Amino acid sequence: MRHLVFLGLVLLLSCKDDLPPVPTEIFTEIIGDNLFEKGFALTPLDPAIVQQGGGFEKTYLDTLDFEKDGSSPVWMLAQWQSKYDLSETQAALALDGSIEYVNEGKKIALYSDHSLWLEVDASEEYDSARVSGQPWPHLLIAQNFYESGPKVGEADRLDFSMAIKLEKCENKMEGRSYNVSLHTAQSPFYFMLVNDNVNSADYSQRIWFGLPSFDYRYTTLQDDEIVLWDIGTSTFIYGVPETTIWGNVSFQDGNWHETRIDLKPLIIRALEAMKEHDVFINTVPEDMIISSMNFGWEVPGTFDAAIRVKGISLKSVQVSQ
Repeated sequence: MRHLVFLGLVLLLSCKDDLPPVPTEIFTEIIGDNLFEKGFALTPLDPAIVQQGGGFEKTYLDTLDFEKDGSSPVWMLAQWQSKYDLSETQAALALDGSIEYVNEGKKIALYSDHSLWLEVDASEEYDSARVSGQPWPHLLIAQNFYESGPKVGEADRLDFSMAIKLEKCENKMEGRSYNVSLHTAQSPFYFMLVNDNVNSADYSQRIWFGLPSFDYRYTTLQDDEIVLWDIGTSTFIYGVPETTIWGNVSFQDGNWHETRIDLKPLIIRALEAMKEHDVFINTVPEDMIISSMNFGWEVPGTFDAAIRVKGISLKSVQVSQ
């Protein structure tokens, strides 16, 4: 037996130079403060205040620090078009152990597993059913990447992951007032894609790259990509097919659902789709960066809705032999 073992070792050593090299992967995490430990800088209620006041850094109202450091928050918390301002709200320890900020229209809470609860109670926001053209409340967590945003063409992969759990979505509208074309509660995730090549004819052109998740209007996830024009930001939206991201799941089951996916081929497909709409005509993947992100609630209807999120990550991956 000893001879057999020794012979196997000799054969292994003699063949080691013939083995292919093991690829080396270098990861760069793009999302800052994945565990939500540095708090959230809180926006005003009206986005026009930010636009006219010189940007977010000059106009944010408060820092929700969850009784942690909170001295240099990476995250922003957007409370657009709400009636109720979370600034100067006191943190409270909830019975479930989370630390929360609550007012009449919304709640944000941080749990010991580093998951974040986002809730909008639109029954407190609307006096009557929303009509066409009327703004709606948002509760969004967001980051700007500035110079650290990954260049799409230079990455071998763009590994994205997150987990979400729908905690509630209650339709508070009477049957006749509900209009599926006007009213919903939805929790999309958006990255901003920008042409960052100053030598390109498309320099500074941008689109919202959407990763849809829960939408009250649909009980099953959709297989189709979506291209829309966003009036509010005067920017196209490209939406990845929901089943590509999540598979065939139901967010209404009350369970955690996780996605782990390489975004690079999906972004390249978005680039192709936008060319069909005369956007990014002169753009190649090497011109594009991911400059920002946001996730959370948009509630253009009278719904009380809550979701939890954790593990948001975007890694730019370089593979070398």
